[in-house]
Amino acid sequence: MNFVNKFTCTPSQLGRMIMKLRSQNTPPIIDYVRESSNYDNFNEIKDKICTYPSNTFSIKLSTLGVGVSENKCAAQLESLIHYASQMGSTIMIDAEQHDIQDRIDSLTDYYMQISNIEKVIVYKTYQMYKKGANKKLMEDLTMKRNYRLGVKLVRGAYLYQDKRFGVLCKNEREAHQQYDQGILDFVYHGTTEDKLLCATHNARSVYLARYYIDHNGLNNISFAQLLGMCDYMTNDLQSRGYKTYKYLPYGEYHESVPYLLRRIYENYPMIRYLY
Repeated sequence: MNFVNKFTCTPSQLGRMIMKLRSQNTPPIIDYVRESSNYDNFNEIKDKICTYPSNTFSIKLSTLGVGVSENKCAAQLESLIHYASQMGSTIMIDAEQHDIQDRIDSLTDYYMQISNIEKVIVYKTYQMYKKGANKKLMEDLTMKRNYRLGVKLVRGAYLYQDKRFGVLCKNEREAHQQYDQGILDFVYHGTTEDKLLCATHNARSVYLARYYIDHNGLNNISFAQLLGMCDYMTNDLQSRGYKTYKYLPYGEYHESVPYLLRRIYENYPMIRYLY
């Protein structure tokens, strides 16, 4: 239980964890860990959006059934974005397995277009360990648009599922290069009202983003690390005045243990050099 609590919390602990992280000036990115598609997931996420206003929520569209009914998923997502907007919160739509990612991207693009007119409410996640990730990001940054782009850069967490599709970079060096190039592309092709979240434990990527923030006077780039991991990096960034989040998964113990095992299994080869 202590091990699980190092990286997640239970629903009864969630309020205290949110307050603790906020008191440390490292606001949470709240994520409900149950990943099976179930209508109760919508009700749970909606409840937390309404209970904890002015927060950031990470949502996996697989939990809303994007692989079963895209229309039903879209209706639930639209409702959650509406509640988040009313409560002063932000929605980050996660990237997931390659076989459902096109559907996730299509819905994310649509809701960014209609929700991010005045400010960024919806973020899109870019998996930089995939071939062509920089091209996709550049297309989004440079296209003619009247909305703000929310960019969440990750290296990727579905290595074992995605490699069978032949969509991954040929090695970790290329993944590093793509991630760092993504930061550069945002700096020089994004607008001052677009926002970038660098979700990474990689020291070089963090240093690079800090360099551009400092030398270009930017205030639209932030950082995020997982709860219980790289606290030294989080604390250093926060102490230097960079906006830094902690990713806060929550759920019952029977939901959290499979979630943690999946994360360890999928990310172990990447943890050594990609985060």
